[in-house]
Amino acid sequence: MVELIFLHLPKTGGSSFLEVLKFSYGDKHVRHFERDECLELQSRGLKISDVIGPEIKVIHGHIRFKEIKDIYKKQRPKLITFFREPVERVVSNYNWWKHTLKDNPAHPAYSRRNDSLSSYVGAKDTQNKMSYFLKGCSLKDFTYIGFLDSFEEDLQEIKKLFAWPEPPKFHEKKAESFSPKSKEPLDDDLLKKIKRVNKKDLALYQKALSYR
Repeated sequence: MVELIFLHLPKTGGSSFLEVLKFSYGDKHVRHFERDECLELQSRGLKISDVIGPEIKVIHGHIRFKEIKDIYKKQRPKLITFFREPVERVVSNYNWWKHTLKDNPAHPAYSRRNDSLSSYVGAKDTQNKMSYFLKGCSLKDFTYIGFLDSFEEDLQEIKKLFAWPEPPKFHEKKAESFSPKSKEPLDDDLLKKIKRVNKKDLALYQKALSYR
């Protein structure tokens, strides 16, 4: 039976949290889903609930709420997610995106590998990512809402809440490490553009802060 679902919003510390979950529950009880796997399941007309065994206690990944809604309604697992300041999240996602395209001509977006940050944020599929993944649920549905900028403090609170053992420190991969040597400056116009096209995420983030 699924006890916990971690909805990993992109570039919010979820990779480190996955290691904590594996340490706390054991690898065989944790099922991680990459985004590509979720999309592949959809193409086959399958749900996440169709491919997890009875031994799975925890689901983690870049999963949209609607993709686990049936599990949530039937089994009522605890929900956890982490947020990040939207502008920082977008820039971090851009840096990671650029890294994944480097020397990877098989990537479907390879032709965009030289896109500037301004071009990147202008694409619809890069906008309001946090709202996109959480569409269909309420923040009230979450047992715990954490924030990347207070990751260690939130982790300690979650550990107490779930009576987990003390985990070792797991270090999140920093997307900034993969950014080009000469970063595009985040001038006032670009900052305004990022905020303008991510209004939903900015509002959602402020609402999440009120739960803090």
